[in-house]
This record gives sequence, C-alpha cells and structure tokens, in this order.
Amino acid sequence: MTDSNAIVETQLNERLMQLAKEMSADVLSFCGPIYYGIDELIRDAIESIKNKRDKLVILLETPGGYIEVAKRIVDTVRHHFNIVEFIVPNHAMSAGTVLVMSGDAIYMDYFSVLGPIDPQIERPGGSMVPGLGYLIKYDRLIEKSRAGKLTTAELHYLVERFDPAELYSY
Repeated sequence: MTDSNAIVETQLNERLMQLAKEMSADVLSFCGPIYYGIDELIRDAIESIKNKRDKLVILLETPGGYIEVAKRIVDTVRHHFNIVEFIVPNHAMSAGTVLVMSGDAIYMDYFSVLGPIDPQIERPGGSMVPGLGYLIKYDRLIEKSRAGKLTTAELHYLVERFDPAELYSY
C-alpha cells in the first residue's frame, strides 16, 4: 500500500470508529454498484466482526444494481443484527433504494436522494435499460396492432425483439 492509501484508509477507519461510537452500533461502509459478489463480501465483512452489537449502521452510496443481491444483503444483515439503520450521504438508487427501505431508520440530509425502483435489464454489451420501457413499448405496439395500424417494420420488431416469457418476468 502506498503512503497516500495508508493515510486515506487510516482517516476513513477513524471516522467509521467515531460513527460507531456515536451511533452505538457496528458500522459498515459501502460505496459502489450492487453487483453479484458484493453480497458475499458484505457477508464476510459482517461475519468477521467480533462481539457484534445489536445494531448495524450502513453508510451507503450506490448507483444501484441487482435486486437479488440487495435481497441477499438484507437477509445477511437481518440474520446478524436486530436493528439495521442506513446513512445515505449522497445517493442510493434503484436496488440501493430497496436496500435502504429494509432498514429500521434512514438518515439523509437535504442533498441525499433515493432513486426510482426501476428494474434494469442487461443488454448485450453490458448496457442497462429500464424493464418498464420494454413493457410500455410492447403495450404500444399491441395497441397499434389492435387498431390495425402496425407497420411491417413494427411487426418484425415485435416478433424479433419481444419474448413473452421475458416480458412476463419484467
């Protein structure tokens, strides 16, 4: 570890220890997307805490991620702690909002935001698009079809791009 990393890590640990003392709780800080594998890292971090307190405070900043991962994080923290509280200094979007809503208390200030709970669908290439967008487009194409105004290109798009089972899952 370089000297600058050691300084930053030391300062962060000091602040987290102060927060733990102030909140009378164990404290976990997480900043990043809620992707597969994060749930295991959080489980390992929580299980490594010796002499756990009754309460856990999670300092969270996330653009969101997978709801399944958020659910596993909730299951983990609820397995180990009776009280779970969240501090959102900046933002907790999408799956982060779901995670925060599982808490017993949420601490935010005038600048903090929670985001829409909008399931995202990973497309080829890794880009994410809102699942609701697919449902809205599908409904519009079906309505055009019922009205007899569906173009050949739209029919082709409807057949090629929309899997009914996948739409049902959204």
